[in-house]
Amino acid sequence: MKPLSFFALITTSICFTVTACTKTPVIPIQPIKPPVQPSAKPKIALVLGGGGAKGFAHVGVIKVLEKNGITPDLIVGTSSGSLVGSLYASGKSASELEDIATHVSNNELLDYSWSKQGFIEGIKLQNWVNTQVDNRPIEKLPIRFASVATDLTTKQKAVFDKGNTGLAVRASSSVYGVFVPPRINNKRYGDGGLTSLVPVQTAKQMGADVIIAVDVSSPPKNSHPQDFWALLDKTFAVIPNQANAAEIKWADVVIRPAVGDIGTTNTVAREATIKAGEIATLAKLSDIEQKIGKFQKLSIKKPLNH
Repeated sequence: MKPLSFFALITTSICFTVTACTKTPVIPIQPIKPPVQPSAKPKIALVLGGGGAKGFAHVGVIKVLEKNGITPDLIVGTSSGSLVGSLYASGKSASELEDIATHVSNNELLDYSWSKQGFIEGIKLQNWVNTQVDNRPIEKLPIRFASVATDLTTKQKAVFDKGNTGLAVRASSSVYGVFVPPRINNKRYGDGGLTSLVPVQTAKQMGADVIIAVDVSSPPKNSHPQDFWALLDKTFAVIPNQANAAEIKWADVVIRPAVGDIGTTNTVAREATIKAGEIATLAKLSDIEQKIGKFQKLSIKKPLNH
Protein backbone atom coordinates (compact mmCIF):
# COMPACT_ATOMS: atom_id res chain seq x y z
CA MET A 1 0.00 0.00 0.00
CA LYS A 2 1.26 3.46 -0.91
CA PRO A 3 1.63 5.97 1.93
CA LEU A 4 -0.91 8.74 1.92
CA SER A 5 0.26 12.10 0.69
CA PHE A 6 0.23 15.16 2.93
CA PHE A 7 -2.77 16.49 1.01
CA ALA A 8 -4.63 13.21 1.50
CA LEU A 9 -3.91 13.28 5.23
CA ILE A 10 -5.24 16.82 5.55
CA THR A 11 -8.32 15.96 3.50
CA THR A 12 -9.01 12.85 5.59
CA SER A 13 -8.61 14.84 8.83
CA ILE A 14 -11.06 17.50 7.64
CA CYS A 15 -13.58 14.83 6.66
CA PHE A 16 -13.40 13.24 10.11
CA THR A 17 -13.77 16.63 11.73
CA VAL A 18 -16.77 17.62 9.61
CA THR A 19 -18.40 14.25 10.22
CA ALA A 20 -17.92 14.59 13.96
CA CYS A 21 -19.33 18.11 13.91
CA THR A 22 -22.43 17.02 12.06
CA LYS A 23 -23.09 14.33 14.67
CA THR A 24 -22.60 16.67 17.67
CA PRO A 25 -24.27 20.04 17.07
CA VAL A 26 -22.82 23.04 18.82
CA ILE A 27 -25.13 24.30 21.59
CA PRO A 28 -24.93 28.06 22.08
CA ILE A 29 -24.02 29.15 25.60
CA GLN A 30 -26.97 30.80 27.33
CA PRO A 31 -26.34 33.73 29.67
CA ILE A 32 -26.72 32.75 33.34
CA LYS A 33 -29.76 34.39 34.88
CA PRO A 34 -29.60 35.39 38.53
CA PRO A 35 -31.81 33.22 40.76
CA VAL A 36 -35.24 34.66 41.42
CA GLN A 37 -35.96 34.98 45.11
CA PRO A 38 -39.61 34.22 45.89
CA SER A 39 -41.72 36.90 47.53
CA ALA A 40 -41.17 36.57 51.28
CA LYS A 41 -44.27 36.11 53.39
CA PRO A 42 -43.96 37.74 56.80
CA LYS A 43 -44.89 35.88 59.95
CA ILE A 44 -48.07 37.68 60.98
CA ALA A 45 -49.10 37.75 64.64
CA LEU A 46 -52.58 38.61 65.85
CA VAL A 47 -52.43 39.83 69.45
CA LEU A 48 -55.78 39.86 71.24
CA GLY A 49 -55.79 41.92 74.41
CA GLY A 50 -57.80 41.44 77.57
CA GLY A 51 -60.94 43.42 78.11
CA GLY A 52 -63.55 41.16 79.63
CA ALA A 53 -66.94 41.79 78.06
CA LYS A 54 -65.35 43.84 75.32
CA GLY A 55 -63.53 40.76 74.03
CA PHE A 56 -66.44 40.02 71.69
CA ALA A 57 -64.94 42.75 69.49
CA HIS A 58 -62.09 40.34 68.68
CA VAL A 59 -64.55 38.28 66.66
CA GLY A 60 -65.32 41.31 64.49
CA VAL A 61 -61.61 41.89 63.92
CA ILE A 62 -61.16 38.29 62.80
CA LYS A 63 -64.16 38.55 60.45
CA VAL A 64 -62.61 41.43 58.51
CA LEU A 65 -59.12 39.91 58.40
CA GLU A 66 -60.49 36.59 57.16
CA LYS A 67 -62.63 38.27 54.51
CA ASN A 68 -59.55 40.07 53.18
CA GLY A 69 -57.33 36.99 53.11
CA ILE A 70 -55.16 37.95 56.08
CA THR A 71 -54.44 34.82 58.11
CA PRO A 72 -52.18 35.00 61.17
CA ASP A 73 -49.30 32.58 61.65
CA LEU A 74 -49.35 33.22 65.37
CA ILE A 75 -52.08 34.17 67.86
CA VAL A 76 -51.29 35.50 71.33
CA GLY A 77 -54.05 36.33 73.80
CA THR A 78 -54.70 37.61 77.29
CA SER A 79 -57.88 36.87 79.28
CA SER A 80 -60.90 37.13 76.95
CA GLY A 81 -58.40 37.54 74.10
CA SER A 82 -56.93 34.19 75.09
CA LEU A 83 -60.36 32.59 75.02
CA VAL A 84 -61.27 33.91 71.56
CA GLY A 85 -57.73 33.29 70.30
CA SER A 86 -57.68 29.65 71.36
CA LEU A 87 -60.88 28.91 69.45
CA TYR A 88 -59.61 30.71 66.35
CA ALA A 89 -56.27 28.88 66.56
CA SER A 90 -58.18 25.59 66.69
CA GLY A 91 -59.36 26.16 63.13
CA LYS A 92 -62.77 27.72 63.67
CA SER A 93 -63.88 30.21 61.03
CA ALA A 94 -65.03 33.74 61.77
CA SER A 95 -68.66 32.76 61.20
CA GLU A 96 -68.30 29.87 63.66
CA LEU A 97 -66.78 32.21 66.22
CA GLU A 98 -69.62 34.67 65.77
CA ASP A 99 -72.21 31.94 66.23
CA ILE A 100 -70.51 30.79 69.44
CA ALA A 101 -70.12 34.34 70.74
CA THR A 102 -73.78 35.20 70.30
CA HIS A 103 -75.13 31.96 71.78
CA VAL A 104 -72.80 30.87 74.61
CA SER A 105 -74.49 31.18 78.00
CA ASN A 106 -73.21 32.00 81.48
CA ASN A 107 -74.31 28.56 82.62
CA GLU A 108 -71.81 26.98 80.21
CA LEU A 109 -68.90 28.98 81.62
CA LEU A 110 -69.56 29.64 85.30
CA ASP A 111 -69.26 27.22 88.22
CA TYR A 112 -69.58 28.78 91.66
CA SER A 113 -67.23 27.97 94.53
CA TRP A 114 -67.16 28.40 98.32
CA SER A 115 -63.40 28.93 98.26
CA LYS A 116 -61.95 31.96 100.03
CA GLN A 117 -59.72 32.52 97.00
CA GLY A 118 -62.62 33.22 94.65
CA PHE A 119 -66.27 32.47 94.06
CA ILE A 120 -65.81 31.05 90.54
CA GLU A 121 -63.99 27.72 90.22
CA GLY A 122 -63.13 27.98 86.52
CA ILE A 123 -63.29 24.26 85.74
CA LYS A 124 -66.39 24.76 83.59
CA LEU A 125 -64.55 27.34 81.50
CA GLN A 126 -61.57 25.00 81.14
CA ASN A 127 -63.73 22.07 80.04
CA TRP A 128 -65.79 24.22 77.68
CA VAL A 129 -62.66 25.48 75.90
CA ASN A 130 -61.23 21.97 75.62
CA THR A 131 -64.48 20.75 74.09
CA GLN A 132 -64.41 23.58 71.55
CA VAL A 133 -60.83 22.76 70.48
CA ASP A 134 -61.52 18.99 70.33
CA ASN A 135 -59.40 18.37 73.43
CA ARG A 136 -56.19 19.21 71.59
CA PRO A 137 -53.21 20.62 73.49
CA ILE A 138 -51.87 24.01 72.44
CA GLU A 139 -49.01 22.56 70.42
CA LYS A 140 -51.46 20.55 68.29
CA LEU A 141 -53.63 23.50 67.25
CA PRO A 142 -53.50 24.36 63.50
CA ILE A 143 -52.34 27.92 64.20
CA ARG A 144 -49.53 28.55 66.66
CA PHE A 145 -51.02 29.90 69.88
CA ALA A 146 -49.89 31.30 73.22
CA SER A 147 -51.93 32.22 76.28
CA VAL A 148 -50.57 34.85 78.67
CA ALA A 149 -51.19 34.60 82.42
CA THR A 150 -49.57 35.94 85.60
CA ASP A 151 -47.53 33.91 88.09
CA LEU A 152 -49.16 35.01 91.36
CA THR A 153 -46.04 34.18 93.39
CA THR A 154 -43.46 36.07 91.37
CA LYS A 155 -45.94 38.59 89.89
CA GLN A 156 -44.30 37.95 86.51
CA LYS A 157 -45.79 37.21 83.12
CA ALA A 158 -46.23 33.54 82.25
CA VAL A 159 -46.59 32.33 78.66
CA PHE A 160 -48.26 29.00 77.87
CA ASP A 161 -47.48 27.81 74.35
CA LYS A 162 -47.95 24.10 74.99
CA GLY A 163 -50.03 21.85 77.21
CA ASN A 164 -53.71 21.82 78.16
CA THR A 165 -55.44 24.51 76.10
CA GLY A 166 -58.44 24.92 78.40
CA LEU A 167 -56.24 25.16 81.48
CA ALA A 168 -54.05 27.82 79.85
CA VAL A 169 -57.11 29.91 78.95
CA ARG A 170 -58.51 29.42 82.45
CA ALA A 171 -55.25 30.66 83.97
CA SER A 172 -55.17 33.69 81.67
CA SER A 173 -58.79 34.54 82.53
CA SER A 174 -58.69 33.96 86.31
CA VAL A 175 -59.43 37.40 87.69
CA TYR A 176 -57.82 37.68 91.12
CA GLY A 177 -60.39 37.50 93.92
CA VAL A 178 -63.11 36.33 91.54
CA PHE A 179 -61.76 33.06 90.13
CA VAL A 180 -59.98 30.41 92.18
CA PRO A 181 -56.38 30.56 90.88
CA PRO A 182 -55.59 27.32 89.02
CA ARG A 183 -52.44 25.41 89.91
CA ILE A 184 -50.07 24.37 87.14
CA ASN A 185 -46.88 22.55 88.16
CA ASN A 186 -47.46 23.63 91.78
CA LYS A 187 -47.70 27.31 90.86
CA ARG A 188 -50.79 29.50 91.10
CA TYR A 189 -51.74 31.63 88.11
CA GLY A 190 -54.06 34.56 87.58
CA ASP A 191 -55.29 36.90 84.89
CA GLY A 192 -52.65 37.78 82.30
CA GLY A 193 -53.91 41.34 82.17
CA LEU A 194 -52.08 42.08 85.42
CA THR A 195 -48.72 41.81 83.67
CA SER A 196 -49.39 42.02 79.92
CA LEU A 197 -52.77 43.37 78.90
CA VAL A 198 -51.99 43.38 75.17
CA PRO A 199 -49.08 40.90 74.88
CA VAL A 200 -47.19 42.43 71.98
CA GLN A 201 -43.74 41.65 73.40
CA THR A 202 -44.62 37.96 73.64
CA ALA A 203 -45.51 37.91 69.94
CA LYS A 204 -42.23 39.65 69.13
CA GLN A 205 -40.26 37.13 71.20
CA MET A 206 -42.00 34.29 69.34
CA GLY A 207 -40.65 35.56 66.03
CA ALA A 208 -43.44 37.72 64.60
CA ASP A 209 -42.53 40.01 61.70
CA VAL A 210 -45.78 41.98 61.51
CA ILE A 211 -47.86 42.41 64.67
CA ILE A 212 -51.54 43.34 64.57
CA ALA A 213 -52.63 44.21 68.11
CA VAL A 214 -56.21 44.59 69.28
CA ASP A 215 -56.74 46.76 72.37
CA VAL A 216 -60.26 46.52 73.78
CA SER A 217 -59.42 47.86 77.22
CA SER A 218 -61.32 50.75 78.74
CA PRO A 219 -62.34 51.60 82.30
CA PRO A 220 -65.18 49.27 83.39
CA LYS A 221 -68.48 50.64 84.57
CA ASN A 222 -68.92 51.01 88.33
CA SER A 223 -71.71 48.48 88.52
CA HIS A 224 -72.18 45.01 89.94
CA PRO A 225 -71.05 42.43 87.35
CA GLN A 226 -73.94 40.28 86.19
CA ASP A 227 -72.35 37.79 83.81
CA PHE A 228 -69.12 35.92 83.02
CA TRP A 229 -67.77 38.60 80.70
CA ALA A 230 -68.43 41.42 83.15
CA LEU A 231 -66.54 39.48 85.81
CA LEU A 232 -63.47 39.46 83.56
CA ASP A 233 -63.79 43.24 83.33
CA LYS A 234 -62.97 43.64 87.02
CA THR A 235 -59.24 43.16 86.44
CA PHE A 236 -58.84 46.13 84.16
CA ALA A 237 -59.71 48.70 86.81
CA VAL A 238 -56.29 48.11 88.37
CA ILE A 239 -54.12 47.76 85.25
CA PRO A 240 -51.53 50.57 84.94
CA ASN A 241 -52.28 52.36 81.67
CA GLN A 242 -48.63 53.37 81.34
CA ALA A 243 -47.46 49.76 81.23
CA ASN A 244 -50.02 48.90 78.58
CA ALA A 245 -49.08 51.91 76.45
CA ALA A 246 -45.36 51.10 76.71
CA GLU A 247 -45.88 47.57 75.40
CA ILE A 248 -48.48 48.22 72.74
CA LYS A 249 -46.32 50.80 70.98
CA TRP A 250 -44.20 47.94 69.61
CA ALA A 251 -47.09 46.69 67.48
CA ASP A 252 -47.07 47.47 63.76
CA VAL A 253 -50.80 48.18 63.70
CA VAL A 254 -53.07 48.80 66.70
CA ILE A 255 -56.82 48.30 66.38
CA ARG A 256 -58.97 49.95 69.06
CA PRO A 257 -62.67 49.09 68.68
CA ALA A 258 -65.03 51.71 70.09
CA VAL A 259 -66.52 49.42 72.72
CA GLY A 260 -66.90 51.90 75.57
CA ASP A 261 -69.81 50.88 77.81
CA ILE A 262 -71.30 48.31 75.45
CA GLY A 263 -72.89 45.55 77.52
CA THR A 264 -72.90 41.87 76.66
CA THR A 265 -75.81 40.39 78.57
CA ASN A 266 -77.88 39.76 75.46
CA THR A 267 -77.41 38.79 71.83
CA VAL A 268 -78.08 42.27 70.44
CA ALA A 269 -75.41 43.83 72.67
CA ARG A 270 -72.89 41.15 71.74
CA GLU A 271 -73.56 41.69 68.05
CA ALA A 272 -72.97 45.42 68.54
CA THR A 273 -69.60 44.68 70.14
CA ILE A 274 -68.63 42.39 67.26
CA LYS A 275 -69.67 45.11 64.82
CA ALA A 276 -67.44 47.61 66.63
CA GLY A 277 -64.52 45.26 66.00
CA GLU A 278 -65.37 45.09 62.30
CA ILE A 279 -65.60 48.86 61.91
CA ALA A 280 -62.29 49.48 63.69
CA THR A 281 -60.50 46.84 61.59
CA LEU A 282 -61.83 48.16 58.29
CA ALA A 283 -60.41 51.56 59.24
CA LYS A 284 -56.96 49.98 59.72
CA LEU A 285 -57.06 47.57 56.78
CA SER A 286 -54.92 49.68 54.45
CA ASP A 287 -52.31 50.12 57.21
CA ILE A 288 -52.17 46.35 57.72
CA GLU A 289 -51.76 45.66 54.00
CA GLN A 290 -49.09 48.36 53.75
CA LYS A 291 -47.07 46.86 56.62
CA ILE A 292 -47.24 43.40 55.08
CA GLY A 293 -46.26 44.73 51.65
CA LYS A 294 -43.39 46.77 53.08
CA PHE A 295 -41.94 43.69 54.77
CA GLN A 296 -42.10 41.72 51.53
CA LYS A 297 -40.27 44.45 49.60
CA LEU A 298 -37.53 44.69 52.21
CA SER A 299 -37.09 40.91 52.20
CA ILE A 300 -36.72 40.77 48.41
CA LYS A 301 -34.01 43.44 48.51
CA LYS A 302 -31.89 41.44 50.95
CA PRO A 303 -28.86 39.76 49.26
CA LEU A 304 -28.93 36.00 48.85
CA ASN A 305 -26.63 33.99 51.09
CA HIS A 306 -24.29 31.64 49.18
